[in-house]
Amino acid sequence: MSAKRILVIDDNPDVLRLVREALSEAGYTVLTATNGLEGLREGALHLPDLVLLDIGLPDEDGFKVYQRLREKPAALECPIIFLTARGGIDSRLHGFEQGAVDYIVKPFHLRELLARVKVHLHEPEEAGPQEPNPMTEREYEVVRLLATGKTYKQVAGALGVSQSTVRNHLHNVYSKLGVIDRAQAVIVCRENGWI
Repeated sequence: MSAKRILVIDDNPDVLRLVREALSEAGYTVLTATNGLEGLREGALHLPDLVLLDIGLPDEDGFKVYQRLREKPAALECPIIFLTARGGIDSRLHGFEQGAVDYIVKPFHLRELLARVKVHLHEPEEAGPQEPNPMTEREYEVVRLLATGKTYKQVAGALGVSQSTVRNHLHNVYSKLGVIDRAQAVIVCRENGWI
């Protein structure tokens, strides 16, 4: 089976080098582009399995590049993750409204970036020493359902509880796992083989 292709679109040469090296060492084929036009060309030509996209590109806003990657000729259906210095809530929300599967703020940790890439490519984590699962059965069910892409409302319906109960379980999970959001909780659970 050939290595999965990841397209990284970023105008910062240091970020490109760092991400390219980390992804290459992890076994991925890495394509790079330093602006939106080049990224669109690479996306249409190579049809990557995942795209890491900066928002602050020199020629075109990353949100516009996202839309153009989804249109013909590229018509990419792969996961697209925004990887950007814009960490404000409005930018994050706009990114998710666009349809991005994730939003990573610079500076970032390479281990977390690689873990998120694996999650969105649906790749199993390497087996390591397993820690005991600190979650209750109900907390485990909440995380497991959220990991499949369900919303709080859908999880609440599936478990027959209120959305506030789902949030309470999730806050307990955050505290037990030492994470700050549901994406990190899913990553930690997958790394430990709990889900």
